[in-house]
This record gives sequence, structure tokens and C-alpha cells, in this order.
Amino acid sequence: MMIPRLLLMIVLAVGGLWFAAEPLLVAQARRHVQADSIASQPGWGRLGLALSGAVLQTQAGPLGLPRLDLWVTPLTPTTLRADLPETAVLDAPTGRRQIGMEDADATVTLSPFGAARRASASFAALALDGAPLSGRGTVTARAVADDRIGGHPFQVQIDLPDLRLPQARSATGGLRLWLDRAPGLATQTPPAVLGVMAEGLKIDTGGFTVRLVGQLSKDAEGLAQGRVALYGSDAAAMLDRAIEAGSIPPKVRLLARAMLNRVGQMDFADNGADWPPMPPAPTGQVRIPLEIRGGRMFLGTIEIGSAPPWPVP
Repeated sequence: MMIPRLLLMIVLAVGGLWFAAEPLLVAQARRHVQADSIASQPGWGRLGLALSGAVLQTQAGPLGLPRLDLWVTPLTPTTLRADLPETAVLDAPTGRRQIGMEDADATVTLSPFGAARRASASFAALALDGAPLSGRGTVTARAVADDRIGGHPFQVQIDLPDLRLPQARSATGGLRLWLDRAPGLATQTPPAVLGVMAEGLKIDTGGFTVRLVGQLSKDAEGLAQGRVALYGSDAAAMLDRAIEAGSIPPKVRLLARAMLNRVGQMDFADNGADWPPMPPAPTGQVRIPLEIRGGRMFLGTIEIGSAPPWPVP
């Protein structure tokens, strides 16, 4: 009889703490969160907040959300869940933009110290100012161990099979990001990206499919460094898209077009273990090698310009 009584006492204690935490959570949120109204989540199975007219400060500008539901459950108290509204308004420096989100939700799993260990976001559709951006998609991230680049590494899986962009119809595959600090509840500003690695990110442009492999990071001078290989069947189109994306200077177009066959056969200076595997292109495809080192950019063995600055968040 003693064990059932102990279990009952534990349940009652946890339940008491659970309900006592709600008013404290709401009071703290009203002090630190900008919103028209803040209330607790309805029902006993959720501990969290129901926000109306919330405004979140982002790097792109204030983001207005007509509603936002945040909660945890008794069985998963370290996993924060968010139910997002169908529309949001971003006051960007270039003007106000309306973001459409159909059936969008997100989850973040935290460590006992409040750092994010796993996150995911999914949606049925995305739109910007009424123009569709994507159909159903999912993006997930999890913390991993990898010391090839200094920082906090996260493995990101992208599954966007129904993009509605002029430059892309789909994007699927994995990316590894190194952040300058671990994101978490105490993070005042978003972490900065120190490095990125792709081992087979596939992008369907509508006319051809390109596979991206490579690793880039920020050097001591604040410039990009690393190497990238683009695999595909249409070298000229791949080159044009790389120029449009700003990866290759436009002035290189004529030179590179005249040397496409040679560029497709060029190799990197070495194939060290610190880089993702970049084998020769399979039959019917070419590999365009791009390398950035010492403040200079190279297309194969041809110097084509200065290294671009590393993006500043």
C-alpha cells in the first residue's frame, strides 16, 4: 500500500507545482513580452501562453503575430511547442511585408540548462505578400559533435519538395551549421553562423538539378574561405545560376563559358580529410570547383576575384 500512496503524493505535488507555475509564467511574460494580451493556455494538459497581438524583434525587423500559442506538456516538459498564425506582418527596412503560413507549427527541445538541442518547423504552405513561396515543407535541426570548425554545430535537414520560386522548384538534403553560441531561451539575439557544410544538398531549378557539396567558414579577416563543388548535367546553366546568386563575379562569365569543358575537369589543390568528399562528376555530369583561400577566389585553378565578406547577421 505504501508505493501507491507515494505515487499519488508525487502526482499531487507535481500537479500543484504545474498549476502554481501558470500565473507566475503569465506575470513574467507580461513584463518581458510585447503583446496586446497574454493569458495562460486553456486546459490542464498544457502549461504555456496564449498571446494576442505579439511583436517579436528579429534581425529583419519587428514581426507582428495576431496570435501565438506556446506550451509544454507534462510528459515532455523540456519540449516547447508553438502553434503559429496563418498570417504575420514583418516591418522590414524596405517596407511592410505580409507572410502567409498555412498549418505552421514548430517545436524546440531544450537541455536542462536551457540550450536548444533539437528544433523543427513544418508548414502546409508559405507565401509572401500573397505570392506563393512553397507548398508543404519541413526543416529540422539537432545539435551534433563536430570540431572541424569552432563553434556549436547543428545538423539541419531540409525537405522542401514543392518550392514556388523562379530559381528553384525543390530543395532537399542536409546542411551542417556552426554557430557562435548555442541558441536557447536566454539568447537575446540570434546566434551568428561561423561555418556551413553541405554533403549533397539537391536543388531542382526547373531546368536542371544541381547537387551542392562543400564547406565554407569565416576567416580571421572576416572573409569567406573554403571550397564548393557544383554537380550537374548543364554546366552553362549552372554557371549562370551561380553568377545570378552572387557566388561567382559576373565578369568571369565569358572566360568561364569558353573554358567550361576544362573547368569541369579541374581539381582542387588537395583532397584533405577536413573537406567533404568531392569525387569527380559521374558520367553525363560535370563538376564545377570553386575555392576561396587567402582572400582570393578560384574557379578550378583560375583566379577570378577577391573573396567575398562573410555574411554579417
